[in-house]
Amino acid sequence: MHVFDNNVKIVVISGPTATGKTALAVKLAKKFNGEIISADSRQVYRKMDIGSGKDIAEYGDIPYHLIDIADPGTEIYNLGRFCRDAWQAVADIRDRKKLPVICGGTALYIAALLDGYRLPGGALPPRSFDTPRIRQNPDAPPSFTPPFALEPLFLGVYFPRTEVRKRIELRLDARLQSGMVDEVKMLNEQEHVSFEKLESFGLEYREISLFLQGKYSFDEMRTQLLNKIRQFAKRQDIFFRKLEREGHQIHWLKEGKVPDPEKLITEFLAGKKIAEPSFRLCDHHNPPSY
Repeated sequence: MHVFDNNVKIVVISGPTATGKTALAVKLAKKFNGEIISADSRQVYRKMDIGSGKDIAEYGDIPYHLIDIADPGTEIYNLGRFCRDAWQAVADIRDRKKLPVICGGTALYIAALLDGYRLPGGALPPRSFDTPRIRQNPDAPPSFTPPFALEPLFLGVYFPRTEVRKRIELRLDARLQSGMVDEVKMLNEQEHVSFEKLESFGLEYREISLFLQGKYSFDEMRTQLLNKIRQFAKRQDIFFRKLEREGHQIHWLKEGKVPDPEKLITEFLAGKKIAEPSFRLCDHHNPPSY
């Protein structure tokens, strides 16, 4: 991987689920000669399209990375693999003199990039017969260390909690009408992904798998899934608050528009000092209840 002399500028676009992150990322990537790196723990899996919200058609001619790179039946994609893949993608995009745009709602993945997360423990030691396999070797050097520093501009898409609740419900119904249940059925019957594995992917894949196994009626599944997605949005907000308290500046864009993200990126790329965000989630004492 290329080692850069200076920090690499990246734009991060995140926020709660169902707030239009992908559309905004594509728009900004077109404007600023960028390529998109997905920070989504489920979009990495092939044929998990509707439930993970890939929306590939939205990308048009914008190159994207870390989508459709793992098999859901045989592979487990984790934080360690994401760190290696994402840093390599950033380096490749920067070598092409383009702007890396990180887009997604898996806040842990984004935090790992922003904080320069290092994978501890090196390679696992050889396993002896009848000896439990230890998960890491603390005396070994890290198995992954970020090869350069990132300089991020972190943009968050913000809608009031009542609007997010509505958007989540509308999107859920649209996905159900688009064949999301059939997608999960196909993964199980044709791709031979077990229901146990599908349930491990959470949210849409878990609840629909339970429905297909006869544990829910369709209406019960929809109600349960709607509640779980809203709870997930709440957890995302909690994580963003944590990032703010730890010193990360998130510029929250009302409906993805205000303040003007194009102006912020123009100033950022020009090396100008950007004003601190006027609004911080962590300054509100009560977490939003989606």
